[in-house]
Parts: sequence; C-alpha cells; structure tokens
Amino acid sequence: MHLIMKYILKTKKLILGLFIAVGLLSSCTDGFEEMNTNPNNPVDVPAINIFTNAVQNAVSRQLGGWMQHTYLGVWCQQWCKIQYIDEDRYMPRDMSGYFEGPYTSELKNLQIVIDKTTESGDDKLLAAAKIMRAWTYLYLTDTWGDVPYSEAIQGLYVDGTITPVYDTQETIYPALLEELEEANQLLAGTSVNFGSGDILYGGDPTLWRKFANSLKLRILNRAAGTPWSFTYNMAGGTTFTSSPGAAALANADAQIADILASPTNYPIFTSNADNAELVWPGIPYRNPIYDALFSRKDQAISETMVDWLEARVDPRLHIYAQPTPNSVTTPPLDYVGFQNGRGVTAANFPSISMLGTEIAFIEGATSKVMTYDEVQFIKAEHYLRVANDANAKAAYEGGIAASMERWGCINGGNVYPSWGYANDITVGTTAFPVNYTTYLAHPLVVWGGTAAEKYQKICEQKWAAIFGQGIEAYAEIRRTGFPARIFEYELEGAYYPNLGLPIRLQYALSEQTYNTTNLAAAQTAEKVELINEGMFSTNGTQSQIWWHTRKNPVPTVTDVK
Repeated sequence: MHLIMKYILKTKKLILGLFIAVGLLSSCTDGFEEMNTNPNNPVDVPAINIFTNAVQNAVSRQLGGWMQHTYLGVWCQQWCKIQYIDEDRYMPRDMSGYFEGPYTSELKNLQIVIDKTTESGDDKLLAAAKIMRAWTYLYLTDTWGDVPYSEAIQGLYVDGTITPVYDTQETIYPALLEELEEANQLLAGTSVNFGSGDILYGGDPTLWRKFANSLKLRILNRAAGTPWSFTYNMAGGTTFTSSPGAAALANADAQIADILASPTNYPIFTSNADNAELVWPGIPYRNPIYDALFSRKDQAISETMVDWLEARVDPRLHIYAQPTPNSVTTPPLDYVGFQNGRGVTAANFPSISMLGTEIAFIEGATSKVMTYDEVQFIKAEHYLRVANDANAKAAYEGGIAASMERWGCINGGNVYPSWGYANDITVGTTAFPVNYTTYLAHPLVVWGGTAAEKYQKICEQKWAAIFGQGIEAYAEIRRTGFPARIFEYELEGAYYPNLGLPIRLQYALSEQTYNTTNLAAAQTAEKVELINEGMFSTNGTQSQIWWHTRKNPVPTVTDVK
C-alpha cells in the first residue's frame, strides 16, 4: 500500500507538470481538490455520528462482556460461572481495557461532540453528550474510586497533558452533579427532536432531560449514607454488627427533596416508557451479552438469586432463569441455582439452571442503562431516611410493580418459562400466574417492621430488579451490605480467604507504566494496599472508596458454606 501511494503521488506530480507545460492549468484543474478527496476517508465527521458510536461503545462496555458475565454480575451473585471460575472466586485479573477503554474511546468521542456542539450551538446534542459523559465517569469512579477527570482527554489538544492527575471521588461527584444540571438547563423548554442518530432516545430531548435528573438521583442516593446498623448472622454461630454509614454528601437528601418537589424543573422517570435502554438491531450490532454467550453453556444463575426468588414466589424467576434441562425432559419444571465459586464439569449441566433466554440468548435484547424501577427504589430510600413512611411504602411497592412490568410479569397475567439457546428456544406451556397484591402481601415482601428492616427490603428488591446490571448491583451491595447472604460465606476456594467481596477493581497495568507518578499519588491518598502488587494480587481491592462509609461484614474461614 505504501508503494502504491508513492506511485500515485509521483503520477500526480507528472500530470500536473504536463498541465503547466501546455498552459492548461487554469482551465483543467477546476474541481481538482474535490476529485482527489476520498469520500470513504472523511477528514470531518458530523457530531451526531460520533455520538452514535460513543453511546454504542459505552453501553457495550459497561453492560456487556467481561464486566457483566465474568466479574461484577457474578460477584453480586446474580449470575454464576460454572467453568473458568477464577473470577467467581474473587481473583482480580488485569482489567486495563475497562479502565483505559472509556478514555481512549467513548470519553474521547464525547469530548469531540461537546466541542463541536458548543461551537455550533446545538444545545440538545451537547446536553445528551454531557449526560453520557457523566454516566461513564460515574461508572469509572464507582468502580475504581479516584480516577482522572479534570485533566482527562487533554491529549486531544495541542500541549494537552497525556499524564492526567487523579481526581478524588469526593470532588468528582459534585462535578458530575453540576454537569447534569447544565444538561438539564440546556434541555429545558424544548421538545424539538435532534435526530435519529441518537440510538438511545431517538433524539427526544424530554426523555434525555428525565434521564439526566434520574441519574442525579442515583448519584445523590449513593452519597446519602445508610443511617442504620445491621446484625448479620454469620456461619458457625458468629454475628457481626455493622455501624451506620454517614452521608458522604451532607446535603444529599436535601438535594433529592428539591428534585422530587419540582417535577417541572426536574422531570424524572415516571414510567417504564422513560427507561434509558439501548435496543440492539441484530447482526452486526447484537446485544453484547448475547454476543459473548450465545455459543456457550457455562453461565448459570446464582444459587443466591434463585433461592431469593423462590422464597418469595417471585414470577421473575421464570424470566431470569431457565428450568433445569432434566426437569424439561422429565417434568415438573424445576429451578436450581449454583453456588458461586464452585466449578463443575459439563456432565452436571443438566441439573443446573442456565440464564434465562431473554437475558442471554436473544440477539436483539435491550441493554438497561437506567430504569424507572431504580428511580422508585431511590425514592423509597430517601423517604425512609426522612421518616415519610407513607411515601416510602408507595415508592417501594411502585418499584416492585415497575420491575415486574419491565420484565413481562404483568399483573393478572401469566408467565411462561422458556429454555434453549440462540436460535433454538422453546416456550413452555406451563403458566405461572402473576398477582401483585399476593406478592406484596408475602411475609418477606410486605412493607413493615423497623426502619432497618424496611431498608433491607428496599435494597434487596432493588438488587433483584437490576438483574443484568452488574456494575450497579456491585455499587449497591458495597454501599448497603444487602443481600446479606453475599457476605455470609466466603466463595469456595477464594484466592484471598477472609477478605470477602473486593471493594474496588485494581487500576490498569498501563497506568502503572505510563502514568506512574499520578497513579502512585492516588493510591497513597486512597490508602490502597499494594502488598504483592501484580496482575494476580489483591492490589488494593479491599481499600474503601469515598462513599463506602459503612463497614460490611468480612467472612472467616468458618463461614464457607
């Protein structure tokens, strides 16, 4: 190719010289630049096209691939690996691509969109780019703690730094709230669609505004603290009592109250129609979970999740999991989750429930960026903290109903199990009825008890609702300590006994090489433990991040189930 290009350049020079020699330059070079511009290699791309790519990459990275089905989805004991189980035993591997990838791809592209739209005055697309940038940075800081923010992406500009400092999570959180407020204001007073290139909301500024303010609620709730202590019954007859967690942001609940009190200024999700969901069209743009798992049969549903759903006669069980192959062959249908951290051979697969067909084996399934049920559970938490029991109950029950509806469990209808893989899916004929009144009256679901008991119910229902959103489940479990079972016992064969769930992921190895000084400063400030530092070390995974103000229980060797 290089030789061809040299030949082409020499040929152009020769032709140009001939044109000059015969005095035809002025008459024969009209449109010369246009003719010699490759339309398949543009030097400038419309902002909306760049935005499309950034959204696709951000959603795919956070809600697909290893981050969901290998790491956080299994760490939260929603999913389970039954082969290749190192990660399911809390073995921290190098996750450099999930740390550096957003900076080199989606955040870089979002910054280009922001620069272009700031110059052109396209406020609606500018606002959407700011919202996606805030969503992406929230993922980074919640997963790693302190991360590059204020000096990030400066390599786009002349003399911009390529070794950015690490900003503290304490400063990043208010900055994200400010950015979302800017987006909210940019979108106020307009309903003009800004283009089909928006693959999340189809260019609807009203829905983007709702997403911005709902995301603000997520951030504020995460920093609002957990004002109750909890006693966990550990294996071996021991107990652990946690201390209350103070609010990381002292005015978090006040800010939440301001948003909820002013729906005109701060519209939020009010139904599942507002959900931020990416619908994948199919080949070549398939749901990333499907892309990772459609040819594999080694991803099961966690025993923790199955037991939790069965204890409450929860109809979502038939969506989240497949009945065991043995029970399909020889009814009645049965669901058996598998304990995280235990490996089995293929011979055992017929007795284990795999992930539901809608979860993992439909190429056009949606990726859930943020949903209405989460907003309802956030409201329930807030109202419980400020002692508004009636509103807390209404939001709690509304969150359950919203989740049921979103997963196809419609009140008064039926759910039908399905099983199989990819293009070989069978829908069963056994009907399982759905009745919200009956479900809400179940002893493990009904609203009642102490404030701490109500809080636990909210947290566990949220964990069940956000099935498949491993990053969110990971943040919430660390923040709340629920479901408690995740902390009851150490995963069998865990690489680091007595440590429990990792509190953060280890930083990218590339940062240790190329941004050594700034990374070291951040690790020192965060009190990151670096003993036996390396790809397979603990590498600081047990150091708490800023909003994680409450100490969760740590299992001992006697807590192995």
